[in-house]
Amino acid sequence: MIIKHLAIITGQSTTILKRGIFLYFKILLLLEIILNRYEFPNYKRKLNVFNAYSKNFSDFCGDFIEVFLKIEEDRILDIGYDGKLCTISQGVVEIIIDRIINKSIYEVKKFSINDIEELVGQEILKIRTKCCLIGIETIKNAISEYERNYSFNSRS
Repeated sequence: MIIKHLAIITGQSTTILKRGIFLYFKILLLLEIILNRYEFPNYKRKLNVFNAYSKNFSDFCGDFIEVFLKIEEDRILDIGYDGKLCTISQGVVEIIIDRIINKSIYEVKKFSINDIEELVGQEILKIRTKCCLIGIETIKNAISEYERNYSFNSRS
């Protein structure tokens, strides 16, 4: 009934209003999840034992991140990070780590912008692309560094 009245007042169809309301609540929910992960991070810590490391800085917004990976038998067993990140960057890297921990480095290297869109929605990704990507880019750089340093192990 409320949507019908809004449609009359705004001159919009009820279908358009329903889509808009759905999108609004979807974005609110995603932002709430990201904010929660920013306020209560699980992985924001330097690992004492790690064999892959990378750091990254965004000229765009000033975000800085260091990533520490513990990799055994080409599987990521633990991930920690530290740095100065905005709410979106830190929240998204936390969500990404949940998805990739205990995966093989080959699976993580295939992690794409489409996977991030699936996790945080295209609306947030469009607005804050660099913030959404800084974490996974740094993790992938750490994996590349690991492969350069330990490539002799995979050839034996």
